Amino acid sequence: ELWSHVSLVTPRHAVRKLWNEAATRQKCSDESERLYVCTAEDTIAGRELTWPERYAVAGRGKNERRRKNKDLPWKIELAMGMRILVTDNVETDLDVTNGARGTIVGIVLHPEEPPVGNAAVVNLRYIPSYLLVRLDRTRA
Repeated sequence: ELWSHVSLVTPRHAVRKLWNEAATRQKCSDESERLYVCTAEDTIAGRELTWPERYAVAGRGKNERRRKNKDLPWKIELAMGMRILVTDNVETDLDVTNGARGTIVGIVLHPEEPPVGNAAVVNLRYIPSYLLVRLDRTRA
């Protein structure tokens, strides 16, 4: 319990990713919350990538367009009660800005998502329609 609310500050992306993954899974276990796993499916004009195209995407260097386009991770894990950090200015008038923090209070699944049952970990076929987030502070 002593270390359950600490934050990790590290310049290492890999360490941060592992820390966040472990913390999310521990929170889900402690609070009997379901963990939703969303995986990316890259497409071009609505079709799946060919193997050479997949190789090109995977091999793209960090100093190419990757930094400019802010590539998303290939896998995102979500859970009710999960803490979030806004990384872009979404609505500055309402303080939904880079650095704002909040908590996921609702996850609305895609209408075509099959029933999830009682599994503790659910690998989604579709990304959620939307997330409801309660921000720690806003101007609204």
